[in-house]
Amino acid sequence: MDDKARISTGCDGLDHILNGGLPPRQAYMIRGGPGHGKTTLGLQCLAAAGATGTPLYIGFQETESQLRDNAARQSLPLEGVRLLSLVPDERLFAEQQHYDIFHPAEVEFEPLVQRIVEAIEAQPPSVVFIDSVSHLQLLFSDAFQFRAQILSFLRYLRGRGCTVLFSSEAGNPSTDIDLQFLADGVIELGEGYLQVCKLRGARFMAGRHQCRLDERGFQAFPHHLPPSRAVAAPEGAPLSSGCPGLDALLGGGLPAGSISLITGPSGIGKSTLGAAFAREAGRRGRVAIYLFEEELPGYLQRAEDLSLDLAALHRDGQLHIEQVEPLRYLVDEFLEGVRRHVEATDTRLVILDSVSGFELSLRGEQLKDRVHAFAKGLARRGISVLLINEIQVISGPMTLTDRGISYLADNVLLLNYREERQRMGKMLGVLKKRTGQFDPRICAYRIGPGGLQLLEESAEASLLNRGDPT
Repeated sequence: MDDKARISTGCDGLDHILNGGLPPRQAYMIRGGPGHGKTTLGLQCLAAAGATGTPLYIGFQETESQLRDNAARQSLPLEGVRLLSLVPDERLFAEQQHYDIFHPAEVEFEPLVQRIVEAIEAQPPSVVFIDSVSHLQLLFSDAFQFRAQILSFLRYLRGRGCTVLFSSEAGNPSTDIDLQFLADGVIELGEGYLQVCKLRGARFMAGRHQCRLDERGFQAFPHHLPPSRAVAAPEGAPLSSGCPGLDALLGGGLPAGSISLITGPSGIGKSTLGAAFAREAGRRGRVAIYLFEEELPGYLQRAEDLSLDLAALHRDGQLHIEQVEPLRYLVDEFLEGVRRHVEATDTRLVILDSVSGFELSLRGEQLKDRVHAFAKGLARRGISVLLINEIQVISGPMTLTDRGISYLADNVLLLNYREERQRMGKMLGVLKKRTGQFDPRICAYRIGPGGLQLLEESAEASLLNRGDPT
């Protein structure tokens, strides 16, 4: 089937998951629990179809005024959508109708069908949303009757060229499974996730994807995957730290398009070193820094105190700094935002400060998987990546990370504390560089104007570099 003929769901993220939208003239089930967004998603699909067709809403739960009020709160344009509300009015309660001889299906179903047929025959719709078929189930005495009537109803609608969406509460397992078999596609909504379980004869992105329901409507964020191979070659010279001694240790700097890990305990200067790389890279191209821990004004002030001049690069548009509140973001929402920004601005360096803050946005996702998607997704587009990572151990056996992500790094810089004359000193070493030569010496350093400055080697470091057994 031609992907170009697909119908938009009104949700860009879901359209991407569906590889362009829903194939037309088929029936799709939207299933999930209360409050998961079934009605909102269905209305968004109708609103998207309103510009080119005559969509029809058939509902059994809300009056037309309630629907329009709820749609207005989420800025859903329903001007081109016909609303057929089959909600019982107050007379049903006042007259206390009882069916002692006939089953409700024999009394209520025929009038409902008549009203639906009249609405469809009067103006055949392009898209129909039925909200929900769970209400119709209550009218039938057994599952066979229900299945037969729903199958006949769907065939009737598709026979008139309609694309059909119907919502269903995740309830009775046997009936739910029957509906899934009848549908050409199944979209399952959960608490904060969606999953396309079925899309007959068409391609889609499998697996769970994050979603959100708020005043902007139903939003979906496809599970972010890096390209399977490099799609762009790295450009530019190696990244400089602005410190000649450190650049010499790195064999000239960090290779363009590589993933680098700056790791060490709290307060050791990891963010400062990242800022120094950002300053040098910002003089030649665009840089993006995503702050998960430090407040932006404090970050810029500290950079100014160290004469790193990030504020000037920020004003000139060479440096994009975003303070990210991780509890407000879904991880795939963040990753998609980064991807769009770097592609729109031709950014050459992205700094994630820090991995610990990024972890807060995961909400149960595996950190290693998501950092992999973030870093590899950028590196395979030829963009350099700096990961700022905190370790908890400041003495004892050396560890690069507490999260098992060091395999990702093409280059690793370890910063740590050491005792010198009853004071806490700082030392660094280049532990890994996949391409090119580097100097393995351990060097003392301090943080001052200009960022990081190397000092003369300690006696211990000199002995270590010579391999002295003492």
